[in-house]
Amino acid sequence: MDTLRKPSLHFPHPPTGKYYPVDAGYPNFTGYLGPYKATRYHLPHFRLGPRARGRNEVFNYLHSSLRSFIERSFGCCKARWKILGNMPPFPLKTTTHIIVACMALHNFIRRNDTDDEEFMLFNENVQFDYDAEVDENILEDVIWEEPNQESIRQMKQVRDNIRNHMSTTV
Repeated sequence: MDTLRKPSLHFPHPPTGKYYPVDAGYPNFTGYLGPYKATRYHLPHFRLGPRARGRNEVFNYLHSSLRSFIERSFGCCKARWKILGNMPPFPLKTTTHIIVACMALHNFIRRNDTDDEEFMLFNENVQFDYDAEVDENILEDVIWEEPNQESIRQMKQVRDNIRNHMSTTV
């Protein structure tokens, strides 16, 4: 949370109406979508135990799966472009350009080389649609606001709306 609160770090907060999937260590508030607490969450609990049942467990299972996919993508990029794993102390603008360039190359290779070895290592038996359109104007300056009861309530409602559109089993 400290990183979110320090304007000098220029943390890229999600644009209005979007959110980051976060783990249970973060509060569930505007722009940051967490899992249901006191409900199974981590993927090994689902792999070793019974299948997800009930909408809260299904939501947590899919939320955890999405977070794992995102982490694998970053792991793949860090494995391919070593500079991402040990970034020299460049100015923020230069660092941002390097990261964006690496992610653009990642997406280009992902879309155009289905036999890429790096992706094979990180994404065994996983298929996703990478042809989705991206709104280039989505990035905007978002000003940090400390979580309050209203932002927590609103994000819980977003999470409940998503959950209510899911099946009760996976």
